[in-house]
Amino acid sequence: MVSLIIPSTTTNKNYTDNIIKNIREIYSNKQEVEIILEINDDVNLGTNYNNSVTKAKGEKIILLHNDMVIKPGFVETMDKHIVKNRITTYTRVEPPIFNDIYPGKVLWDCGKDLESFSSNKFNQFNIEESLIDGGSQLFFGCLKEDYIKLDDTTFIPPQMWCSDDDLHLRYKLAGFECKVSSAHVYHFVSKTSRASNDYQQGEKQSNINFIKKWGFRNSIFNVVYKKSLKINKGYEDLKNHLDIWFNGGEDIIVEVDGGNFNQQDYNIIQQLNDIVKDTNQIGEYKIGNLKITINSLNEYQKDLIYI
Repeated sequence: MVSLIIPSTTTNKNYTDNIIKNIREIYSNKQEVEIILEINDDVNLGTNYNNSVTKAKGEKIILLHNDMVIKPGFVETMDKHIVKNRITTYTRVEPPIFNDIYPGKVLWDCGKDLESFSSNKFNQFNIEESLIDGGSQLFFGCLKEDYIKLDDTTFIPPQMWCSDDDLHLRYKLAGFECKVSSAHVYHFVSKTSRASNDYQQGEKQSNINFIKKWGFRNSIFNVVYKKSLKINKGYEDLKNHLDIWFNGGEDIIVEVDGGNFNQQDYNIIQQLNDIVKDTNQIGEYKIGNLKITINSLNEYQKDLIYI
C-alpha cells in the first residue's frame, strides 16, 4: 500500500475537496492507495505532517499539498522510484507565478486556480520517465520507516517555511540518496501557506530560526560548531544582529571590533563554519576586523539529524 499524506486546514476547503475527489477518481482501491487527510487548525504544519504520517498504514508515503492535481500513473511511478534510504522528490508542474526553475519544477500554465484549470492541457503534458539527482521542499516520498519528522518546534507558524530546507539537510547528513522523479503533479502554488498577509514576516523569521539552529544559512560542508561572540566597542543593536549566528559555545570565539565592523566582516561571520572546516586548524586568527580563536574542531551537526 502507498499512503498519500495531505495535511490541511479549513482554509481553501475547495482545494482539499478537489484533490480528494481527483485521487479517488484515479485510484478507487483504498487497499492499494490510502489517503491520510488531516485537517487541523490547532497545530502547525510540521506537527500536522508528522501526525499524518504516524497514521499511515502504507509501507511507502508521499507528501502532497491540498492545492494539487494528480493524474494516472503518478502513484505507480513514485512507487517504483521510492526505495530504502532514498528521498524521492516528485516534479511539480506550475503556472508562471514564481519563474525560477530547477530539477523538480516545470513551468506550464494550465491555470492559476481551480476555476481556470484545464485538465485536458495538464493530461496532455508528459515527461519521459527518469530519475535524476536533486530534490527540495515538501514534495517527496519515502519509506514510512525512513521519515525522520519535520522539526515542529523550531519552525512554527507563521515561521514554517524553512522546515523543508531543514528536513532535506538532515536527510543529507544522515546519508540518504536524494533523487527527483519524473512523476508529476499540477501545483496551483501557495493557496494555503501564503493566504495570510503576514507570510513575508514569517518567511524572514523562518530564516532566522534556521540560522540559530545550524549556525549557517547556505554551506558547502554543512558542519556545526559551538561558537560564541564577543563585541569590543560595540553597540547593542549590532550584538542583536549578530547573535543569531552563535550558540554560546566556547569551541570557537569570535571577537568583533564594533567600531570598525563592516560588510566584509559580516560575510566572514556568515561563512565562518565553512572557513573553519576548510582551515581545519586550532589557533588564533585575525581576519578583517575579527579575531577568531579556535579552541576545538569538534562538530555537532549529527546531533541535529533526529528530532
